[in-house]
Amino acid sequence: MSSLKFNRMELAGSLGDLGTMLPLLIPLVVINGVNATMAMLLVGLFYVGAGLYYKIPVPVQPLKAVAIIAIAGGLSAQTIAAAGLLMGAIMFFLGATGTINQVARVFSKPVIRGVQVALGLLLFIKGAQYLFDSKLFTSGGTVSMAGVPLNIVIGVVGLLIVGIFLTNKKIPAAIVLIFFGFIVGLAFKMPNITIGPQFQSLQMPTATELQTALVLLVIPQIPVTLSNAVISTSDLSKKYFGKRGKKASPRALSSSIGAANLAAGTLGGIPMCHGAGGMAAHYRFGARTGGANLMIGGIFIAAAILFGSSAVSVFGLIPLSILGVLLLATGVQLMILAVDIKEQKDFLVVSVIAGLAVAIDTTVAFVIGILLYYMLRWRATWLRK
Repeated sequence: MSSLKFNRMELAGSLGDLGTMLPLLIPLVVINGVNATMAMLLVGLFYVGAGLYYKIPVPVQPLKAVAIIAIAGGLSAQTIAAAGLLMGAIMFFLGATGTINQVARVFSKPVIRGVQVALGLLLFIKGAQYLFDSKLFTSGGTVSMAGVPLNIVIGVVGLLIVGIFLTNKKIPAAIVLIFFGFIVGLAFKMPNITIGPQFQSLQMPTATELQTALVLLVIPQIPVTLSNAVISTSDLSKKYFGKRGKKASPRALSSSIGAANLAAGTLGGIPMCHGAGGMAAHYRFGARTGGANLMIGGIFIAAAILFGSSAVSVFGLIPLSILGVLLLATGVQLMILAVDIKEQKDFLVVSVIAGLAVAIDTTVAFVIGILLYYMLRWRATWLRK
């Protein structure tokens, strides 16, 4: 425990990735019927476990492709659980057998930076959308001030808060930002509070649900998880934390993602992963040890046990633009990682991956980026002969 710190900077850093977690967690509960208590409890436990094992702020995030497709398609909680079981089995196998190490060799530095910049761009764009959305909360509600949506005004104030407090170690930006968000939220609505956890009976997915989950959710998710949640997160842990980050190897990250999803699929939580964006968010706002994980994990566990399904209503008090500000800062943090790319052909790979990810799809960008890197490498080798 001596390697874990518990101070206001760790607390501020622990809050940095809420902009990714909450906009996906809340709809999965409200639209898809995922049990709120179990979802938040497992998120909290995964955070705590990652903090204790890795000793650095390794993030916990929803599986983004799974969550987005499930929300858009209104898929059932059982189908989402099936996706968790399948992803868990695949990732645990890759980690336990060491196969993930062979996969990792395909990822060159330019490809990794391309994935990170692509994710940074996507987060920045999503943050800007949240910032300029007319809705005040993720659940809706539009309030105007002199004809300007209040959400935009709040977002501008949030940007000023980050600008003023980002390097302040006595008054961390994320704490001020989230506190400001809750105060504003309480001024416009009161959450419906019920005390105590609310569980539901467990049901194993049927063969049909497993098949649907595989085709619609798991296959689109695998490339994103391998490139972002495993390879890119491992790279970032070494870049940010040096020797302390070596424990977050591709094999370890794959195994922990696998174990977490097997639990989520069995117990009815949300499919989860790690992620370079989450690590950049925690780091950007001050987290440097796994103590941040224990803090945010404790918040989710306490919310699950104390408030049950109404915890979603409590988290939903944070205005959409405040979550957007968190995403904007995280996006910038990721994009600046490309400054160590010096060669023109490597920068081309980074640019192509980032551009295609925004214009088309992250999986397409990832595949084309790898092909482009090895084509340029082969060409350089052939010209030297």
